[in-house]
Amino acid sequence: MSRARDAALGDIKSRIAARLRQEIAAGTYGPGDALPSTNELAADEDAAPMTVRAAYAMLIGEGLVISVPRKGFFVREQLAMTWHMNAWQDPRRLEKVPLDGWTADVEAAGFVGRQTIEVRMVTADHRIGGHTLGELLELPAGDPVAVRGRVRFIGRPEHGGTEPESIADSYYPYALIRDTAITRPESVNTAAILTELGAGLHHYDDELIPRLATQAEAQQLQLPPSTAVLEIIRSGYTSEGRPVLIQHMIRPGQGSRFVYHVSYPETDER
Repeated sequence: MSRARDAALGDIKSRIAARLRQEIAAGTYGPGDALPSTNELAADEDAAPMTVRAAYAMLIGEGLVISVPRKGFFVREQLAMTWHMNAWQDPRRLEKVPLDGWTADVEAAGFVGRQTIEVRMVTADHRIGGHTLGELLELPAGDPVAVRGRVRFIGRPEHGGTEPESIADSYYPYALIRDTAITRPESVNTAAILTELGAGLHHYDDELIPRLATQAEAQQLQLPPSTAVLEIIRSGYTSEGRPVLIQHMIRPGQGSRFVYHVSYPETDER
């Protein structure tokens, strides 16, 4: 009996997914459009809400649909973004924007953005990209490190920020920022706060690692299986060469351009 029931539920799930897939392909629902709610589809298809959610999960796995908490399901947009990696956190630029370079790049492209923010604590023994935070921030083993963990979303103004754009974790020596707004889960101009602390950002080292998304990353970014991502580890230094910030970003491999301006100091060839 259970096998027959499971087969029937699978058929209903596949039928609902096929209907939505066809409607998306036909343009009934365009990029960024909201799709019918779980309850609407359940009533229309005489199906259980759980079965409808399973159908949507199939389309999310195919990269056709995204889920936005408390908003519903949307047709995935392929939003082309250009990230200006030099200007992104240039202190001179950040004096003119209210929050950060990410927001400025998103708005310059004509999109809107939003982000979820979680602040947590780890130690200098925590590893990212094959390095410990102690190595990157020049901290002793066991030292506390504050993490601002974010999942970022972008979208067209008429749709809001619905498209998962990146996972972005920022690591700070806790002793440096313990009494500041950086430790609160809200959008703040972190570069300005570091400058106020006498630890203003002066230059960066970037490490770029193309690879396949892990299962957890694919789930957070709502990516199809075996999708390539770009892992970016950015180390931020003061003018004295002191590391005060490590940014660890995971970005989908499609739909983005990363622009760098490379210059070399003049040398005396006498």
